[in-house]
Amino acid sequence: MKYEVKRILLLLLFFVPFILSAQDSVKVNNVTMNGYVKDMQSFVFKDFKSAWTNSNLIHNRLNFKWFISPSFTASLEFRNRFLYGNILNRFPGYNNMFDYDNGITRLSTNWFQGKNYIFNTSVDRLWLQYSSNKLQIIAGRQRINWGQNYVWNPNDIFNTYSYFDFDYEEKPGSDAVRMQYYPTSTSVVEFAAKINKQKKTTLAGLYRFNQWKYDIQFIAAMVNQSDLMIGTGWSGQLGKGGFAGEASYFRPMSHFIDSTGVFLASAGYNYTFKNSLFLQVEALYNGNKNSANIFSIDQLTSSNLSARNLFLPDFSLFCSASYPIIPLVNCSLAGIGNSKSKLYIIIPTLNISLSNNLELSFIGQILRYTEKSIFSQDLNFVYVRLKQSF
Repeated sequence: MKYEVKRILLLLLFFVPFILSAQDSVKVNNVTMNGYVKDMQSFVFKDFKSAWTNSNLIHNRLNFKWFISPSFTASLEFRNRFLYGNILNRFPGYNNMFDYDNGITRLSTNWFQGKNYIFNTSVDRLWLQYSSNKLQIIAGRQRINWGQNYVWNPNDIFNTYSYFDFDYEEKPGSDAVRMQYYPTSTSVVEFAAKINKQKKTTLAGLYRFNQWKYDIQFIAAMVNQSDLMIGTGWSGQLGKGGFAGEASYFRPMSHFIDSTGVFLASAGYNYTFKNSLFLQVEALYNGNKNSANIFSIDQLTSSNLSARNLFLPDFSLFCSASYPIIPLVNCSLAGIGNSKSKLYIIIPTLNISLSNNLELSFIGQILRYTEKSIFSQDLNFVYVRLKQSF
């Protein structure tokens, strides 16, 4: 009986998006729903002559929002993913990353899995919000976004994400309580508390204000009951382009006096020309001496990253250019380099709008080491994705 109930629930979660995919949105009795369905084919290989690892991912998402009253709003958002292919065999433990849930309550389930397939449902938003004048309180699984930059966010202490995890646009959430108070129209005071799956608590406060036409923020926190952290960030205009940055300093609580801290900082600039050419550059300094020098598959997902250790050690640089060839076709080329690890990554992307709600994308992630070893191998990741939004 229990198995039959699970099967019925599974079928409902999987097929509702297809039934409603022809509609732009659904609104019934103050409840709204939207989402998407995606099919993505992936290929991983060292070179054209080597063995290829492949997979196909069918991914759909449902976002529900209930406007209970003028003061109360509730939200439920989850995604269903069916993965098939030999990637599960070629990368041991990949199914565990697929099923990873860092919340105190486990809201991710592998309904069934085999040698070459896995089906998962994950709830990454489940919250209740109270709003009144200048005060807003949100409790539940939510995204607390304190980062200012595009690629690397040392201020994102609650739910760090990976830039390479492009198929997860919504980014991870946290099991937390967040209070926001707006003293003025250009300032906010925030307090947030989070508990992770290890039952470790993160407590933090933020003050953001506008000065010199910049949004400036200061953060103080206890992170996972292990580090004390202070941070700052900014965003605004420099010339005719956008300029943002953030920095964080972490110091262990257990050996506060006789240990050294970890400092991370990132800064980025972007500029759009009159012909719609968009250029972006961002730099990261990662002072965590325990960072691995080798890029691993863990870096490709948002499963278990930390603001204390965002990427490879020392200095990394990101550069990107994008341009709409025609109104419905956009191409971009991005690159990431890290001199200490002797690694550079090239990321070409082509997005084609087939209709108002249908998009075809081709994405590559090409990893190259200037010095080869048994631990540093060149790899190519190629993705072809079709996305239908509703």
